[in-house]
Amino acid sequence: MNQKERKILPIIDSGGESMVNGDFWHEIHSRFKLQESKKSIARTLGISVQTVRKILRQEKPVPYQRREKTPTIIVPYEDYIRQRLAAVGYCAQSIFEELQERGYTGSYDQVKRYVRPLREEAKAEATSRFETPPGKQGQVDWGQCWTVIGGKRSKAHLFVMTLGYSRKFFSKGTNNEKLSTFINCHREAFDHFGGLPHEVVYDNAKSVVVSRDFEGRHIQWNPTFWDFSQYYGFRPWAHRPYRAQTKGKVESGIKYVKRFLRGKTFDSLEHLNDTLMRWVTAVADQRIHGTTHRKPVEMFEEERDILIDHRLKPPYVIQDRVIRHVSKDCMVTFETNRYSVHFRFVGKQVEVQSEPEQVRIYHQGQLIAVHPRCRGNYQLQLERAHYEGIFSRRKLPEKIIPSQTSPDEVEVRDLGFYERLVEGGAV
Repeated sequence: MNQKERKILPIIDSGGESMVNGDFWHEIHSRFKLQESKKSIARTLGISVQTVRKILRQEKPVPYQRREKTPTIIVPYEDYIRQRLAAVGYCAQSIFEELQERGYTGSYDQVKRYVRPLREEAKAEATSRFETPPGKQGQVDWGQCWTVIGGKRSKAHLFVMTLGYSRKFFSKGTNNEKLSTFINCHREAFDHFGGLPHEVVYDNAKSVVVSRDFEGRHIQWNPTFWDFSQYYGFRPWAHRPYRAQTKGKVESGIKYVKRFLRGKTFDSLEHLNDTLMRWVTAVADQRIHGTTHRKPVEMFEEERDILIDHRLKPPYVIQDRVIRHVSKDCMVTFETNRYSVHFRFVGKQVEVQSEPEQVRIYHQGQLIAVHPRCRGNYQLQLERAHYEGIFSRRKLPEKIIPSQTSPDEVEVRDLGFYERLVEGGAV
């Protein structure tokens, strides 16, 4: 997408000049390499143009450096405070009262400011970082973001799978979070990595977990998802509720993807995913990760051969199945789109089965129609053979391109509509 085609949505200012970390530096440089203007980058990220220029002049991320502390009235009491903090539960008020007995004449606010970072440090030590060896674990989650697709403001559902060791990730935008979509996204992630980790961490969504106790001793897995995990040979692991740190790597990845998509517009969902995967390969995989201080693509080489090889297994296919009735115009509605069947099935009950690329329609177990799956909404898929014999006039044209229609137009139509279509009249 060139600069003339780029459209930027209004972004609320996030508060100005915050500390620039490595990911932020890479984000600004990658946007500039994609020929986004400095003003556009500043507006999208909620910073000033001067900050963008300053960062673009830096050949590599510059770590933030604190100013040297000036001595304060609390300095003589630092050793005593550190010795007593754990005993009083990191309570600044208790420390303040004890210091007053020892001659401290400063304010409570000074004590509180000194104690706060020590309290946070203790919390961080109590929750050890969840690191895993190469190839052992992946983390999966959904995220959502609003963007412009095909000229309309749309919600994109973002699937993200992150490998726990290297932080290399796969992401895809979808229209929904159905189980069939969820499983198909897994398959694409496995293909992207060339294998799969030995265990995968999930939240407690119904597509994965039907029910569980708080401690996770008794988990009832979604039977279809459990069958999928056993087919490919990985162990699913549902993380404990309200303990987000066990799934923090994938949640950081979702935030990273959302930040990339923010302010961009796309012609279609396919355009979004093409753009997203180019960015993942060219930017996300090549950046110096803020935690590991290495490139994900380099660390991935250390776990590539440890992943489970799935390439000899036929793809695990899951289908959406719904029951529909054929309308008087020989059409079957599925997910707002309409697909034709032979006119002899008008009024009959049929079963619609969907795959990522196809829609199959069955009547009493017999396959009666196969169509390419519509990518958008309110579209038609017509097959000329389904209408032959209805009209006494000339036959339908060899190829009928599905038309984009409005929601109000997706109703059962009079057969005269299709007669006008045959005659080349207005639709």
